[in-house]
Amino acid sequence: MALKTKDEYIESLKQYKPKVYMCGERIDQVWAHPLFATTINQLAATYEFALDPKYKKQSAVRSPLIDEDVPRNQLHIQTSMEDAVIKAHITREVTKRRICTACMSNMLSVTWAFIFDVDKKYGTQYHKKYTNFIKYLQKEDRRICWAMMDPKGDRRFGPSEQDPPVELRVVEKKDDGIIVSGAKIHTTFGPASHEIVVVPCRALTEKDKDFAVSFAIPIDTKGVTFICRPGPGPTRKVDMESPLSSKFVGIEAMTIFDNVFVPWDRVFLCGEWDICERLPIYFASVHRQSKCACSAGHADLMVGTCSLLAKVNGLSLKVSHINDKVTEMMMAAEAAFGCAVGAAVEGRMHPSGVWMPSALIANAGLHEIRSKLGTHMSHIHDIAGGLLTTMPVEADIQNPETRDIIDRYLKGSRDFTTEERLRIMELGRDLAASHLAGSILGFTINAAGSPVTNKIVVSRMYNLKEVEEIAKSIAGL
Repeated sequence: MALKTKDEYIESLKQYKPKVYMCGERIDQVWAHPLFATTINQLAATYEFALDPKYKKQSAVRSPLIDEDVPRNQLHIQTSMEDAVIKAHITREVTKRRICTACMSNMLSVTWAFIFDVDKKYGTQYHKKYTNFIKYLQKEDRRICWAMMDPKGDRRFGPSEQDPPVELRVVEKKDDGIIVSGAKIHTTFGPASHEIVVVPCRALTEKDKDFAVSFAIPIDTKGVTFICRPGPGPTRKVDMESPLSSKFVGIEAMTIFDNVFVPWDRVFLCGEWDICERLPIYFASVHRQSKCACSAGHADLMVGTCSLLAKVNGLSLKVSHINDKVTEMMMAAEAAFGCAVGAAVEGRMHPSGVWMPSALIANAGLHEIRSKLGTHMSHIHDIAGGLLTTMPVEADIQNPETRDIIDRYLKGSRDFTTEERLRIMELGRDLAASHLAGSILGFTINAAGSPVTNKIVVSRMYNLKEVEEIAKSIAGL
């Protein structure tokens, strides 16, 4: 059976020896290092959800490529409207519990459609190789990290105009493969994955053709180096503090390719520059539909946290301003999720067999929920009160010399113990006043493209001429 367990995932990492740096040190055993614990937990959860009887019906799906069950949000190629709707449901369920669902199936589906287009236009044979790669991932239940984003350098200039060049490019073609050099950034999960999938980031010109490259290689391929930023949680062991970020949320990495050899059977694009603009277009459709559901899950978690914060303070949703704030957050969550489902229903079938959600609806929905995040964090502070950022730290709460004092003076509602109140406060702090809060803000705003890209897609795709003609007709023109 293709589906692996959490323990099998962790054991599989021991087969790889990536070159990894983090916090000024070389890390040789990713699976055992404390700074990678939340990343390992985050990816391990993708294995757990696919096997959990409560979620398996949605989380696992039969792959027609290998005729076995595979994890939907990680390895399935999205081939129907139903796929996209189910994906939205399970994404919301996971993100309200784990912040991230590691939805790499979006990236694999986007690339599937893109490489199909390349073959159709140029008569190449990339798609067969890519299909074999997907089969390998599914059979072994492997995880990928997605290397799309470029450093870009001085943004007034294109990739070939940077001095020195910084973006990933082909530096040599050989009989048995290609040699690539350069960098990719924002490589989420990085060395806690098994394979790196590289794709172009944007439209290119003919003079940028060396930068038009896509391939997949193991994370420990010679010449690959990860320079990682730790997850946003605490680096020390905690029990009460940072209840979410101490358990989940992954590292980010800058990935360096120093004369890396890629065999031809793992190369999916090499020099076909004038088709690269299609990949970000497909990305805008598939991944942003997921991000609507993802952000709805985050809003759900904040709704639950706000309700509990009110209760531990001896209040409830019967207080009008609290009710207004929480209801506003509920509406935002449902609107975003509605756009995720609506984008799926209004999608279309790509010739490759990938179901493409409506980019118009997905981008409009994502822009709307993104614009609400700062307000939602503000509501957490408002409902919790100042104690959210001034409460004693866990060490003092647990210290026998200060514990009784804190227990007496920081008790809130009679329905909760002081410790229960402070635990809820800690969750609120994690979501709205911590490194995690900044990270949530960062990947809500920038993951899947910035808010301005949502506006660009909507303004280009909206049928303005049609509604102008309707208005003219009504006005009697």
